[in-house]
Amino acid sequence: MDQMNISRIEGFTLLELIVTLILVGILAVSAVSRFGEESAFAVKIEQENLISILNQAQQLAMSGQPVEFSVIAGAPQRIAIRLGAPLTNYSVGSVKYPQPVHRDVVISPSPVVITYSNLGRPNAPVSFTVSAATGGSAGVCLENSGYAHAC
Repeated sequence: MDQMNISRIEGFTLLELIVTLILVGILAVSAVSRFGEESAFAVKIEQENLISILNQAQQLAMSGQPVEFSVIAGAPQRIAIRLGAPLTNYSVGSVKYPQPVHRDVVISPSPVVITYSNLGRPNAPVSFTVSAATGGSAGVCLENSGYAHAC
């Protein structure tokens, strides 16, 4: 009986090894894409942030307050919403304007100032380009109606 226990070799089956390798491969691809190009994520984040802020400015204008949206040149660039009479920097909760743009991202045109009517319409349509210094860009369009979207 002792002889049977000694001769028995335990280990992984071929199927278990293949499944493990597949899982490790999937995790590796996921990790590489996450740690890959940070500037691509920064461009997407700033694009979504710009759309959100433009929509917020439009909503504030439709509530009957004078509103001004601006991209402020400098290092780093900043995005601002000013409202009221006289115009003052807007803040809500922990969000205070002007907000800095990610250090690797540039928004053009800059500087730019947009005022909104009480119907939420900007004084002029604008096409923004959000780009990273290392490459990659995304567009944001502000229509005559005040609708802001990726383009």
